[in-house]
Amino acid sequence: MKNLIVTCFWLCALAFTSAHAFDRWKGGEQLLLEGIPNNWGMTRMADEIEVNGLPMLIFQVEGPQNLREGSVLIAAAWAKENWKVTTKAAGHEVQIIGIRDGWIKQANLSSSSSKTTEGYLSLSDLPNRMKADIDSKAPVLAKHLRKPSGTVVLNEVRTVDKAGESIMTTMTNNFDLEQNIAFYEEDRAAEAWKVAYRRVAEDNKGTVIKFVSGQNHEATYTFTRKAGQTFIVVNWITR
Repeated sequence: MKNLIVTCFWLCALAFTSAHAFDRWKGGEQLLLEGIPNNWGMTRMADEIEVNGLPMLIFQVEGPQNLREGSVLIAAAWAKENWKVTTKAAGHEVQIIGIRDGWIKQANLSSSSSKTTEGYLSLSDLPNRMKADIDSKAPVLAKHLRKPSGTVVLNEVRTVDKAGESIMTTMTNNFDLEQNIAFYEEDRAAEAWKVAYRRVAEDNKGTVIKFVSGQNHEATYTFTRKAGQTFIVVNWITR
């Protein structure tokens, strides 16, 4: 669980998206934080977050109770506020899901080293979207990246805050490490990006390469190989 403008146009776009996110979630914070005790620490993760194209509100939380007490407390409080609640426990993690009035909120909780509870809360309007069928077409992910033939996008998280925009994309394909590394080195070189650093894991099963373009753009590519597949994680940052 511990596991998201160079020109005036981009500056204006960033300001617009932040304001839009504030309007989108006006009242959303109250919905998400219903039932969270006042003595819990709560931090909003970004002005705007999209997970696989779905807008979400995400908070990081930490409470003084142990995991069992903390998860029971939250589940009971949500149920009291008329959320339809389901709870799943797996090892040292607990997932709580609540659905009400077209909203879905989720708590992913675990036990910290000090035996307190920590985790993340998220809120989205996914039930409303499904009911209205406004997402009949799957969102196009990794639009900013070139990809070798046959590459599958597994996950993408986009965040926008005062520091800029970050897009974390996870992909996989059947090409080996060297082929993928060569593809993206050539791809970035064609756009005149420079290599800031390159690191190879001691077991030679992973490589990390950071590319930069001017002072406002950077992209870090992490290549790993497992079970006959190559996984590429790209953290694309625009400041």
